[in-house]
Amino acid sequence: MAKKWTKITILAATAALALTGCANGGTSDGGETGAEGGTIALIMSHMTNEFTTTVASAAEAKGEELGYEVTVFDSNQDASTQVSQIEQAVSQGFDGILVEPVSTDGVVPGLIAANDANVPIATIVQKASQQDLAAAYIGGNEVEAGKLQMEQAIEAIGGEGDIAILYGPMGSDAQLARKEGYDAVLAENPNVNVVFDQTANWVTAEALELTENWLSTGTAFTAVVAQNDGMAVGAVQAIENAGKTGEIQVFGIDATADGVAAINAGGLAGTVSQDTAGIGELGVETMVQLINGEDVEDEVLTQAEWITKDNVDSLGGE
Repeated sequence: MAKKWTKITILAATAALALTGCANGGTSDGGETGAEGGTIALIMSHMTNEFTTTVASAAEAKGEELGYEVTVFDSNQDASTQVSQIEQAVSQGFDGILVEPVSTDGVVPGLIAANDANVPIATIVQKASQQDLAAAYIGGNEVEAGKLQMEQAIEAIGGEGDIAILYGPMGSDAQLARKEGYDAVLAENPNVNVVFDQTANWVTAEALELTENWLSTGTAFTAVVAQNDGMAVGAVQAIENAGKTGEIQVFGIDATADGVAAINAGGLAGTVSQDTAGIGELGVETMVQLINGEDVEDEVLTQAEWITKDNVDSLGGE
């Protein structure tokens, strides 16, 4: 179903313009800049790994191309901070808001605030629990990405064996959706046993430490399935440090530059590409359509592709 956003001009309270919190050099009066087309707030759940910074950079570049100023906010994985940033963007007069939810439930008050002010708001990368409050979702099909990754991992280990799973922040949309994909595939593969599954919060260092802890227990496993490339790289490092490269395969999602480098180096067996930069670009393109009162689809999805050393060159500059 396509949605259209009918914009009504509103006046923000003068006192609200004093609010601050923009990241990456953004100004506190983002709605009053001289951008030719308008202003868009991009509120990311965090800016601590290559995936989120790539999405943000691509969005900023696409905004400049289209004559819109994109200001990036960093929610630092805090749901209450994120809601405050959405409210701030509304009060500052941004023409539209893209938000990557820290929490599927926690972002809902922010969506309501934007709707009440008649400011178009869409989710990007991750969905909200009440997604109907957003004008659109822009990103990958995370359930299908999880399925593709787990299918490829199980095929690589011969259809049986013990594996470990590194999750993103528990309760986040991507963590839940990718796990849903995992569970569907695992249900069809009873000879695969999950011996460890914990969160490393998308963070390379946390994944390295956690994988080292798993290795130290003496419990054998033949694969690590990580919900993003950042954590996959951490697992690769831990396995290399333990002298077990080649014995334990690692699989990621996102096809970041670090992930691609790990594939080329032989440490990462494969990753799912969902066109990271494309998500940022599509997010801005979709928001511009909403700002202009055009119809958009409820879901604007990028395509998932399995990447290994055999086809990694097809990514080009991704």
